[in-house]
Parts: sequence; C-alpha cells; structure tokens
Amino acid sequence: MTTGPHPAPPTLTGGGAAPPRLWFVDNLRILLTSLVVLHHVAVGYSGLPLWYYNEPPTSTAAGYGLSAFLMLNQSWFMGAFFLLSGYFTPGSYDRKGFGPFLRERLVRLGIPLAVFYFVLNPLLLVPAYPGGSPLEFYLATIGSGPLWFVLALLVLDVCYATVRRLTARRPPAVRPLTPGAVAAFVVGLALVTYALRVVLPVGTEVPIIDFPTISYLPQYVSFFVLGAVASRRGWLHTLSGRAGWAGLALAAGSAVVFLPPALSGGLEAWLGGGTLSSLWYALWDSSFAVGVVLALLAFLRRRMDRQGPLRRYLSAHAFTVYVIHAFVVTALGYALSGLAWPTPAKAALVAVVALPACFALAGPVRRLPGVRRVL
Repeated sequence: MTTGPHPAPPTLTGGGAAPPRLWFVDNLRILLTSLVVLHHVAVGYSGLPLWYYNEPPTSTAAGYGLSAFLMLNQSWFMGAFFLLSGYFTPGSYDRKGFGPFLRERLVRLGIPLAVFYFVLNPLLLVPAYPGGSPLEFYLATIGSGPLWFVLALLVLDVCYATVRRLTARRPPAVRPLTPGAVAAFVVGLALVTYALRVVLPVGTEVPIIDFPTISYLPQYVSFFVLGAVASRRGWLHTLSGRAGWAGLALAAGSAVVFLPPALSGGLEAWLGGGTLSSLWYALWDSSFAVGVVLALLAFLRRRMDRQGPLRRYLSAHAFTVYVIHAFVVTALGYALSGLAWPTPAKAALVAVVALPACFALAGPVRRLPGVRRVL
C-alpha cells in the first residue's frame, strides 16, 4: 500500500490556552482524507500490484495517467499529514503531560493499528486466499496496510514526548517564516532524501512493520518536526497571502526546472540509486511538496477558514473514513470486476461512489458502542 491515514482527531484540537480554531486546517484534513481514498482507487486500476484489489488498465495511456496522478500525490500529501500532526502535538502534550499524553496516543492510535494489523488486513486479503494452511495464510497477511502512517505517527509521538521529558525546553519566541529558511529546508530535505534513496530506493518495503514508502522518511520526519516548530512560532496563525503565492511559484518552478531532467532518466530517477536524474527527482519532489503545502495552507486560511454543518461532519469523521475506506474501495472493485468499461471510466465510477459512501458510512461506524472513544 502506498499511502496512509491522516492524523487522528485528537492531534487536531489545538494547544495552549484556548487558541482560535483553525477551521482551514480542518478543511485541509478533509481534502487530504479524500485524496487518500482517490489515491487508493487509482492504485487499484493503475497496473501496480499494491492494493487489495488490482485490475490491469485497459490501455497503456490509462496506466500512465493513473501512475502520474499517484506520483504527484505521493510527492506531497503524506508530508502534509505529518505536518498537521506535528503542529498539534505540542499543544496536546502541554495540556496532558508525559504520561497522559502517551496513554491517549496508545488508545487513539494503538488500538486502531492493532485491530487493522491483526484482524482487518487479513480479512481484506481473504479473496486472494490460495488454499493451504489457514494459519500460514493468516501469518503472511497480518500487517498495517494503509495504517502504516498511524504506526509512524505513534513512534514520532513517543520520540517527541521523550525529548520534551528529557529537555523540558521552554517554547521559542514567535518568529516569522522567512524565504531563506524555506529554501534551506528544501535543499536539506532534497539532499537527505537523495542520499537515503541510494540505500533504500522507492518501493523498498520494511518487513514486519509494513512501511511501504520508507524512501520518503526524510520528508515525513522533517515535516512532523516542522509542524511542531510552526506550532510554537505561530506560523499558521500568521501565514500571509504572499507566502502562498511564493509556495505556488516554488511548486511550479520545480516542475519547470527539476522535473524535466529527472524524467529524462526514466524509471531510475523515481526509484533512486544515486543517479544524477534521481538527484533532480529528489529536488523536484522536495520543492513541490513544500510549495504545494505552503500554497494550500495560505489559500485555505484566506478563503476557507470557516465550516458549516457539512464540513464539520466531514472533518469529525475523517479519521474513521481512513480506517474503513479500504473495505469500501476493495468491495467496489470486486463488485464491478465484471463491468467491461475503459479504465478511466471505471476508476471514475468507483471514485464517485466510494468517496461519499466512506463518509456516509463513517457516522454509523462511530456510533457503535466503544468506537467513538477510539475513532
């Protein structure tokens, strides 16, 4: 599986003494959660054997088109999830303290992870049961699946709490986000990403913990840290329209400057391995990720910093959607397997049905006894 869930709702409640609600952040969470569902729909029809239900594309162009969508998505949206998680972690720790913070994280993240790892992931793979020993099949199919992000976030939360416990550092003063700091972050991220992909190319899987995108680890960790720093320095409360335009220019410029020489290297550029084209690719996806996230945050803060009843419902049920969306997308794939439509039309149909179905089903799921305490 190539993506993971968004941060659980408790990380998005804000910190400190009743700060103003960041409605635009909740709206970004809705967008990112929707992209997770659409991403996995696309994976199933892209020809990449990375989802619970896979169907070969009906044309080469369709496969390339879906793969391009996946490439663009993967370059930034999981980093955005980690950024939002990191942003609300300091406030949560401040309110709870070391022990209660970790206990709450273990309940809200650990329980969904354990249930999916040992129960739901094997169930999703039952249609592929080849026969033989049921025990061997079960042991081979336990795994985090899309909830790999929950595992990664749990580890980062433990690391953050440990650092806070050992250092007891005071919050830094509020400072504006500067272009120089953004540029330094992008270059540093690109170089570390390039170096890691020499050893762990894209597609490398980590056994046992089931981490499918280890080659993006520098982005995930650095965006989480960046979110925590942004929380202390008040960056999301002060983000300007000018910063958004700068982010948009960075994303567009990276596509013009870095992407063409990266694509000239073919598949090796994406995979890594120390080639020059893979360096261009690392520069592109690092620049693109920072630029898109910065532009989206600024735009949503200016244009969508409010919520009505519909958006409040969607935001409140976003984490549940992540947990259950694999079942909805997979069930639709099998249900429509006999439909002889071109891949673009079929993927579009599944997407149009799956996305509202996931959010509609999330409400009844959360009303089950004991579920709301976790989801």
